[in-house]
Amino acid sequence: MKTLKLVPSAKLCVAESEYAEYRKYNPKAEIVTHPDSVVGLIPKRNWMVRNFGELFMLDDDLTEFKKNFVGKKEPCVIKDHVKILEAINGLHEMAKAIGVHLFGFGNKITPVQYNEFKPFSLRSCVTGRSYGVIGNVNTKWDESFTLKEDFLISCTVMYSEGMILTDDRYTFIQADTMKNPGGLSEFRNTLSERENCIRLRQFFGECVRLKRSGFNGQKRTKKLNSFNISVSFK
Repeated sequence: MKTLKLVPSAKLCVAESEYAEYRKYNPKAEIVTHPDSVVGLIPKRNWMVRNFGELFMLDDDLTEFKKNFVGKKEPCVIKDHVKILEAINGLHEMAKAIGVHLFGFGNKITPVQYNEFKPFSLRSCVTGRSYGVIGNVNTKWDESFTLKEDFLISCTVMYSEGMILTDDRYTFIQADTMKNPGGLSEFRNTLSERENCIRLRQFFGECVRLKRSGFNGQKRTKKLNSFNISVSFK
């Protein structure tokens, strides 16, 4: 479990039938179980919000935590578990203070993408690998969707409340989700990605766009395809 190396105090949330297997390989972790009838990430998100109310959710395959506000030759990877937890808790407290119910770290993966004059945003999507919820009537996922849950909840909350807090000072780095086994890999393929993207566009209109190739701070992204999207809130 890669993420536990970054945040050892994180709770694992797994199906009841998977408890023994997870306990075998994570003997020191706190494990919370949900009914086996809760299948898929979106139903699991809804179950966790109903049962915990306020929480910060992390994918299980996070490999690094980085800060983007660094000087020349200063290391950007944070390995100290306490500092990582402080960053998460600090963002949670900031969200509560300004009355925001959806919050998370940005998707800028290198310091060259970071704008020091705009460290925070109230009009950006959260990224699925790491974000938090302060539960209310608007923080609920439509379970007819199977993928793109981060775009779905971002659009839902922005439409209902007009604010999402994102912090570009820090970011989590994730393993390749298309290649990793487990998680959403059984649901994720070209056809299902396209179907969910089309439905998002139908639900939320022109803010949902096809994402073209571009520079991500290290290399160019893949060319335009039918299931890669971006969301922009004006």
